[in-house]
Amino acid sequence: MIYVSATNRKLTEKYVDWAVQGLPDAKKLEPTEIVNKTDCTKAVIFGVLRGTHLVYKWAERNKIDFYYMDRPYWGETRNAPFYTRIVKNNHLKSWQENRPDDRFKKSFPWPINPWKKKGKNIIVCPPTNAIQEFFGVHDWLNSTIEILKANTDRPIIVKNKGYNPIIGFDKNGGYMVTGKDNTKPSGPIDWDNAYAIVTFNSNITLEATTRGVPCFTDNHNACAPISETDFSKIETPKYLDREPLYHSMAYGQFTAEEMGNGTAFKILDETDRFPTAEERWPRTGVVANG
Repeated sequence: MIYVSATNRKLTEKYVDWAVQGLPDAKKLEPTEIVNKTDCTKAVIFGVLRGTHLVYKWAERNKIDFYYMDRPYWGETRNAPFYTRIVKNNHLKSWQENRPDDRFKKSFPWPINPWKKKGKNIIVCPPTNAIQEFFGVHDWLNSTIEILKANTDRPIIVKNKGYNPIIGFDKNGGYMVTGKDNTKPSGPIDWDNAYAIVTFNSNITLEATTRGVPCFTDNHNACAPISETDFSKIETPKYLDREPLYHSMAYGQFTAEEMGNGTAFKILDETDRFPTAEERWPRTGVVANG
């Protein structure tokens, strides 16, 4: 049986409803109901809040295939065509497949600029409160700054995300928003003077790589295949071919129509099981609490 986890949020419930349409015999239930099922063959989850992360972790522990849905790598998500990233058995697509360029050409919104090999500032983008909790990387920022300072004299600028709610737990152990982080947003990135982006799994890496700014990321990042994951190598960035990765990413996000008619899930099921980030990109021991 395929179970789709309700989000109980008006802005996101339509996405799981489209998934129900596209998966024959799928049934939508509350997260706390799904984790007590013994006949689940696949699960569908949108985001990690309001109990959905319980389904994610439960599916992982029990080796049940799941589709994780969230905001896309690029494209319009709140209005038509409602692009949504969908990943099989992972939080995001952190590996590169050999895919054609058709979907990329249809939707990719930015030019791909030549790699920049100048710049002075290292821009550090720490994980949000929800991601820190989900991946257990509460000390990521301190650890990362320590590694960078030990390996470079370049200026380090920390850029906080504008929307970063405080995360607590409901009575069932599900994540819930308990307050607003009062940390002041740090403003736009000075791309002209950026030497590199350093981040955990932020999608800022996509914009950075299209602008030609190299990235240093955790393995849980969509741009990990073209980034350096050893932060101690901050003075030797990778400058790899980017477009094949973007082709692969385009095969990991889908429109409302593709979700509703099942096309999205057929594409994702072309392999029996997509690898996890750890399987594709063995850790180098450079990020905290990983």
